Amino acid sequence: MQHSATHPSDSAGRPQGITPPQAREQSWAALLLAWVAAFCDAIGFLVLKQLGASFMSGNSMAMGVALGRLEWPSVLQRGLPILAFFLGNLLGFHVLTQVRRWGIRSSFAIVFGLEALCLLVFLLLGTNALVGGVIHPSPSGIFSMCVVLLTLAMGLQTATLRRAAGQGVRTTFVTGVLSDWAQALTQYLSWLREQPREQHVRQTLRNSMQQASFRQLLLLAGIWGCYVLGAICGSALELHMALSALVFPVCVLAVLIALDVFRPLQQPVASTSRR
Repeated sequence: MQHSATHPSDSAGRPQGITPPQAREQSWAALLLAWVAAFCDAIGFLVLKQLGASFMSGNSMAMGVALGRLEWPSVLQRGLPILAFFLGNLLGFHVLTQVRRWGIRSSFAIVFGLEALCLLVFLLLGTNALVGGVIHPSPSGIFSMCVVLLTLAMGLQTATLRRAAGQGVRTTFVTGVLSDWAQALTQYLSWLREQPREQHVRQTLRNSMQQASFRQLLLLAGIWGCYVLGAICGSALELHMALSALVFPVCVLAVLIALDVFRPLQQPVASTSRR
């Protein structure tokens, strides 16, 4: 679970330094990234033997089952995406840290570019290896390379946007989104019970928009909905376009790169002098 430092908040519950336009842009970016992740997960599920490109819980469980039965080929097949995802996550954090040291404000754009590159290479390699709409394991190693590229891309994305409009978000870990949604709902209902019973519904809704828990409910619901929508789009477009459908998430990443270049999504980190 991701934790973040506590930031001073304004009267609307947003951390100080984040303007309403920035909060909206971060929220839209989170929704688009969830769509991209689900689209890629759907492609991996359909063409790479039901691979969960960002489902490391499932892959870890499957690797454990294979270990328990001493099925070594399955251990390698399930362990490879875990390693690739971890390395992608590690690379993403390293790139973000390094470019910030260099004073580059648009750090996410670089990681999004690497993610798009992984998807494009996967598209090129996988298209030539498709047999009956599926990429099969073969001595050429194309299957393993495609697994690495897709899970590497998801690991890179996971390192990027982790806060939107002052709220902690996940764009590849849907289980965490649902858990956070339940927590936010509990907090909002606790606040709602304290409101005067005679208060008008319209006033309650107006006051709700000032509550961080209610805004988080809306954001997390949107992320989950966009994830489901991304899976629908990925499945439907792959049926008609095969791996060429990956041009759509690549285009979305291109839009996010442009947004981050002109209006950086990541708030600058305050530096402290060291003696």
